[in-house]
Amino acid sequence: MKVNKLRQQRKKEHLLLARRGARCSFASLFSDIRLPHNCLTEVNPHDVDLRATLCGYSVAAPLYLNAMTGGTLAAEHVNRQLARAAAKFNLPIAVGSQSSGLRSRGLRFTYQVVRKYNPHGLIMANLSAHASLREARAAVEMLEAQILQLHLNPVQEFIMPEGECIPPGLVDNIADICAGLSVPVLVKEVGFGIGSAQAKILAAAGVKAIDVSGSGGTNFARIEGRRNASTWWKPLADWGLPTPLCLIDLAVNASDLEYLASGGVDDGIRALKCLALGAGAVGIAGAVLRALPAGVEDFLSAYLRQLRVGMALLGAAAVADLRTIPLYITGTLRDLALARGIDPAFFGTRGG
Repeated sequence: MKVNKLRQQRKKEHLLLARRGARCSFASLFSDIRLPHNCLTEVNPHDVDLRATLCGYSVAAPLYLNAMTGGTLAAEHVNRQLARAAAKFNLPIAVGSQSSGLRSRGLRFTYQVVRKYNPHGLIMANLSAHASLREARAAVEMLEAQILQLHLNPVQEFIMPEGECIPPGLVDNIADICAGLSVPVLVKEVGFGIGSAQAKILAAAGVKAIDVSGSGGTNFARIEGRRNASTWWKPLADWGLPTPLCLIDLAVNASDLEYLASGGVDDGIRALKCLALGAGAVGIAGAVLRALPAGVEDFLSAYLRQLRVGMALLGAAAVADLRTIPLYITGTLRDLALARGIDPAFFGTRGG
């Protein structure tokens, strides 16, 4: 009982700190990517086709509400609002880690509210990548979920006051879950990035899609640090691979994989840049959380409109068209790409 109460308190603190925005966020490198204006476009925003696929499912737009919360009483109200918004805009939605719901029947409703208010939607269950196959099946069943997210969070665990040691056999465990589930498995980080080398290992283990979830958005090093009585963690506050760099790496070194983008993708123009770098869809969490309670529908409406207008200004009628437009990569992002052995001209010269 005491462990459950501590877990609930931790999740409540995560929710409160994540809503503080800039105080618990990374700097972003999206401004180092420039999109080419097409003054001869004949595509109008209302003609843009936003349809995409996510883990084999057809979706109305390349956008999903990423894992945010659950497992504390305060989360029920948040998840209810998110589920209603997902249903209205026909967007996929993920819940936060369901570990608390598996341990306590009394907390399951804080997750199940997402299915209750979005009965026909595409819902992603969520657990640690260290969970057992039995737990994975239970998490999917709890929500009648069509996809399971497994999250990787070593930075968070190492800084968290209650953090746990990482047991051996992580990749084998992921492979067992992928082989033992009837739904596709998506692996995501929690804001520190996934590089192409790790993405290839995950794909070989049977993972359907990779959410790079790079630095640029909510910073769990700072969130856990603020929950820590000491200051030893502060040099780790800027740890991680920026989201655009992860995407550049995968676009060049693992382009055959299905990969997704989250981590600071706070508006439709940033989303365009991620999609142009090959992401199949983008996930948003912190920006939506900060738009609650009254403004989440306005936020999502504006986000989708930005996507449509941006695509029209690029002359792109469909999401797939974005992968051939030239991108101009400058500044720190250019330097990081070069350090990775990637010539940014690869993106600037494509599309003729």
